[in-house]
Amino acid sequence: MSDLFLADPIVVDPEPRPHGRLSPGAWARANLFDSRVNSVITVIAGLIAGFLTWAAIAWLISIDFTIIRDTLRIFMIGQFPDDELWRLWAAGMVLMTAIGLAAGATARNAHDVAISQGLAPDPSGPLLLARRFWAILAVLILFASFARTIQPMVGVLAAIALVFLVRQLAWAAPAAIRTRAMYVTALLVVASMLVVAGTSRLGGLCIGLVVFVWALNETGRRDFSGSSGKVLRWLITVSAAVLAGVIVAMIGFEGFGWKEWGGIHVNLFTAVVGIALGMPLGILLALGRQSKLPVVRTASVLYIEFVRGVPLISLLLFSKLLLPLFLPITMERPTSLTLAIIVIMGFSAAYIAEIVRGGLQAVAKGQTEAAQALGLSPGAMQRLIILPQALRAVIPAMVGQFIALFKDTTLLTTVAVLEFLDAAAIANNQPQFLGKGLAPVTYLFVAVGFWAFAFTMSKESRRLERRLGVGTR
Repeated sequence: MSDLFLADPIVVDPEPRPHGRLSPGAWARANLFDSRVNSVITVIAGLIAGFLTWAAIAWLISIDFTIIRDTLRIFMIGQFPDDELWRLWAAGMVLMTAIGLAAGATARNAHDVAISQGLAPDPSGPLLLARRFWAILAVLILFASFARTIQPMVGVLAAIALVFLVRQLAWAAPAAIRTRAMYVTALLVVASMLVVAGTSRLGGLCIGLVVFVWALNETGRRDFSGSSGKVLRWLITVSAAVLAGVIVAMIGFEGFGWKEWGGIHVNLFTAVVGIALGMPLGILLALGRQSKLPVVRTASVLYIEFVRGVPLISLLLFSKLLLPLFLPITMERPTSLTLAIIVIMGFSAAYIAEIVRGGLQAVAKGQTEAAQALGLSPGAMQRLIILPQALRAVIPAMVGQFIALFKDTTLLTTVAVLEFLDAAAIANNQPQFLGKGLAPVTYLFVAVGFWAFAFTMSKESRRLERRLGVGTR
């Protein structure tokens, strides 16, 4: 009898939730009309949303998009010459190939790992890929629809089809190829830039870095035991990287300089380069700020606090107006876009460093003690134990910084670089459109373009958080 009173009370749910997904009507009754107050709020919100939707559709039907059609070239590529347009199309196709290769190889590798561990693999396929990036695909098709010829639309559709074709080929590729697909992807991304800008010392350096990482990984699979073996491993790695960089630099493929670049092409290029170079620099600054060496720690703190305390626009103006005065007279002056990319990279690195530092502090001290007990070196401990956990914890903040960096590329107009937002002002100042009040049309066009890429980055961030279990135990 006493056991009966000591037992936990049994709670009976009077309305158990049905299993499976609810029908649209059942979902609406359960979430929108489950009470009088909720029903009133739903009706009022529906009326307001319907009115705003009707007004937006009526406005879109009434306006004339001639200004977008006549100035579409300025919005997309600025003053890029006609006889060099093949570079942009070729670079775009190479970049789409890289995206398809990375998507297919990554999805198949994750599928095989889940199967080998006895887990249910995540759903994947061309339709799912289209759903993930529907905003960017829709905006690309929208931009191409404003062209006065059929060639841009055909090129955009061909590029989209190429992504899904390469994705299927990468999915069906052997495992030995898929495990090295990311290195090929990196080479293709660099190649897409070199097609436009041409091969130079910087291009050779980028190719050399990719080959260095690849050779380091490949030699790590071999048996190089002993001190002489380690020396041989590094000798092979460095020799392969230097040889690849020298060969690419000696090819001498002429490109087209950055002076005439413009439009959304510049915004995307600057954001990608700023993120790709700023993130590793920010990680190094975060590690340097926690270093036990006073010189390294002090230098990292001074750099981070100075850059974070100065507006980006002031740094851009400094790079444009004052920095050339400190360069030797015999040295060729860097272009405005080159200086801007360096400034944006350094600016984003300071903010990324603080984000990563927060992640490093969130890692439990026991993780470091356990790694030390295993005999791991400081470098291996950071690479294998600490940094993966720290970066996993700061994914939302990191992606937020990337989105802010992408939108900050609109400040390039302060250093006389024609970017996407500045193209709207140029379009409105064309003689045939002066005084017609078409600014809302052009700025809406720009807003849709920025929204598509920012929304996709945010959506991919949430997907990555779910896959890594951020915020769950």
